[in-house]
Amino acid sequence: MVKNIIAILLFGVVFLFAGPVSFYGKLQASGKYLVGSKTGDTPVQVRGVSLGWSNTTWESARFFNQMAVDAMVDDWKAEIIRVPYGQDDASNKARVKTAIDAAIAKDVYVIIDWHSHTANTQTAAATKFFSEMAREYGSKDHVIFEIFNEPERISWSTAIKPYANTVIDTIRKYSDNLIIVGTPNWAQDIDVATDAITGTNRGNIAYVLHFYANSHSLTTNTAGTRKTFRNAANEVLNANLPIFVSEYGTTDADGGQPPRNYGTHNAANANAWHTFMDENKISSCAWNVNDKYEGSAFFGTTQNGTFSQTAANFSNKNMMTESGKYIYDKLNAYADDAEWRNPPPPPPSSSSSYDSPSSSSGSTPIVFKSPDANGMQFIKNGVSLQVTRDAVVEVFALNGNSMRKLNFASGTWLVQLSDLPKGLYIVKVSFGSERKILRVPVN
Repeated sequence: MVKNIIAILLFGVVFLFAGPVSFYGKLQASGKYLVGSKTGDTPVQVRGVSLGWSNTTWESARFFNQMAVDAMVDDWKAEIIRVPYGQDDASNKARVKTAIDAAIAKDVYVIIDWHSHTANTQTAAATKFFSEMAREYGSKDHVIFEIFNEPERISWSTAIKPYANTVIDTIRKYSDNLIIVGTPNWAQDIDVATDAITGTNRGNIAYVLHFYANSHSLTTNTAGTRKTFRNAANEVLNANLPIFVSEYGTTDADGGQPPRNYGTHNAANANAWHTFMDENKISSCAWNVNDKYEGSAFFGTTQNGTFSQTAANFSNKNMMTESGKYIYDKLNAYADDAEWRNPPPPPPSSSSSYDSPSSSSGSTPIVFKSPDANGMQFIKNGVSLQVTRDAVVEVFALNGNSMRKLNFASGTWLVQLSDLPKGLYIVKVSFGSERKILRVPVN
C-alpha cells in the first residue's frame, strides 16, 4: 500500500506541475534576474527553442502546429517556445495563434515575437497587433511579448526607445507580463540597454541579446560598440538589468547558409555561451524549428527532401542537423536538473512545530470525507491523503523555515494550507523510511 501511495503522489506532482509555468508562475524582472510570481526571489532560467518565420510558403511556416510544439516540449524538453510573427496578415496571425495556444496547453512559456528588423517603421501595425495579443493572452502567465526582433544599425535612443515606449504603453493597458526589447545591430549591441526604458507603468522589461556561435564568441567585438560580447553583457548585468537571449544559433551568423557555411556548427563556442548564460541565469531560445537546408535549421539535412512531421521523426537524431543534435542533447541534459522537475528537499530547521490531527485549530488537518478517497490527491491549497500506517507531513517555506509538522495515524486526511501566506511551500511526506518531496501553491 505504501508503494501505491508514493506512486499516486508522484502522479499528482506531474499533474499539478505539468510544466514550468505552473511551478514558477509569471516571469518578472527583478534586478538583473527573472523571478517567478510563485517562487519568490530565486532567479528563474528557462531554455527552449524558436520556431522560424511564420510567412506563408516559407519552409518554417508548416511547423506552427500542435504536433511540432508538443514534440519540442515532450521530446526536446523545451521550457519556452518562441513564436515569430514574420508577416502581418490574417493567415500568419492564425498560424501564430495556433502555436501560442499549443504552448499554453503544454504549460510552457511562449514568446509572441514581432519578427521584424524594421519595427520602428511599423509602429501602427505593431501597436495594433500587440493590442490584440495582449487583450487575448495578456492574462496568461505563460506569455512574454517580444516587441522588436533584431533592430538594424539604428539609434537606440532616437529610433528604438520611442517605438518601444509606444508599444509598451499599449500592452500595459491589458497586461503586466514580461516584455523583451531588441537592441541595435541585430540584437548584438546589448550594452545600449544601460540607457534603460523608464516611465510610468514601463516596468517588467528585459533586453534582448542574440548570438551565433561560429561568428560570435564571448570575446568577439560587437559591431557598433566595439566591446566584446562578454563585456557588453556584463555592463548590462552590472547595471542590474536583465538580459534575455531570445534567439541564438550554433552556426555562422547567416544561419548556416549552404554551401560555404552549412557546416559551421561550433560546439566549443556554443558551450562557452551556455556556461555564461547559466552563470548569470539568462534564459534562451535556440534557432530554429525548420527543415530548410541550412545549418541552423534543426531538420535541414537535405537539399530537396521534406521532413515528415511524425512523433518518431521529431526525436530521431538521424533526421537532425549537427546543430539540431546539439540543441536536442543540451535541452535534455538541462531537463535532468530543472528545478521545476526536481524540487529540492528543504534544509533542516530547528523551529519545527507540532500539530495534532485531532486539534481543532485552523492550521491543522481535518478528516477528509470523499467517496473515492484512495491514495493521495492534490486539492486547492493543500493535499489529501489516505494512509494505512503512520505518516508524517512537514511543511516548509522556500527559505527553509518549518511551518508545521503533522503526525497521522491510519485514515484519510486533508492537509489544508489556506491559512498560510500566499506562495509556494515545500511539503515532505514520510512513510517510515520512504518519503516524497513536492511543492504546493497557496493562492
